[in-house]
Amino acid sequence: MPRVIIKKTLSSEKQTALLKMLEDIGNRYLIPYMSQNLLYPLSNQLLQNKEFLSRYLLLAATLDQQADSASARNTVVQLYKQYGSDFFLKPDHFIDKLIAVLSVVKKHYKPKTRVIRVRHEAIGFMRVGCYLLCLINLIKIHGGLLSYFSKFNSPQDLLKALLANPFISGILYEKASRMYVGWVSHPNLWINVSNGKWKTSSIPMVVNGHVCKVLARSGFLPDILVEDTKKMIVKAEDERKRIEKYVELLYPTGDRFMIDSGSFYIGITYCDERIPMCNECLISTICSKNTEFRAY
Repeated sequence: MPRVIIKKTLSSEKQTALLKMLEDIGNRYLIPYMSQNLLYPLSNQLLQNKEFLSRYLLLAATLDQQADSASARNTVVQLYKQYGSDFFLKPDHFIDKLIAVLSVVKKHYKPKTRVIRVRHEAIGFMRVGCYLLCLINLIKIHGGLLSYFSKFNSPQDLLKALLANPFISGILYEKASRMYVGWVSHPNLWINVSNGKWKTSSIPMVVNGHVCKVLARSGFLPDILVEDTKKMIVKAEDERKRIEKYVELLYPTGDRFMIDSGSFYIGITYCDERIPMCNECLISTICSKNTEFRAY
């Protein structure tokens, strides 16, 4: 994998300005985005039920890996519409209904089978079936997700625990674990597992392909790993920790999760792979427009 020097980069002052701009975008758009695309069928009562919501979002994170994100969110919504809150609050009741559950999953879930070389049905079975088994075991051992998560002293400790937990690590890759930690720990979101004790600056970044692409195209990064120099597809997984440390160095008090969320929003809304909408983009005044870099 070659490392490419980015020709048009930002000054240190503009780098910090960009991070603050992305942080603001994340704070403005993440809640409406999640509400409109994932949480919209839930009542206010369920949105205030933190244990239920932590389980609902765990399934969303489980499905949103190497899959079409819209289909992952829609699958969670459809399972809720079909089975209600019991699917998440009483997972042991659905093990013997798994065939019916998987028929719902098959209709709506679109995994990238070119990445995972097993049949579509098998991926749905592995993810939803393992999700139910994971949930059943965590409830049996810890009483619930919130009681388990509340044992940790920081978002970083929680992330390490999720990646080391044999149940959760079986259904969540690192990227999805980071996303889930942000969802359950950020004080501006619904769950806030620490009740405000954890600093936003300690919540990890996710850094998927779109985030990496935006930070490369904007000129924030001085260089970037790519798959090859013809397609210029960024290697987000290999750059994740490096980018996180770089952001922390330049803006140590920043809300890295919201910076990540703002970058993702720009990446999927304006920063198209082939025809970016630079004139309409919210960071157009500061972006260096290195549009040769791509997320896929």
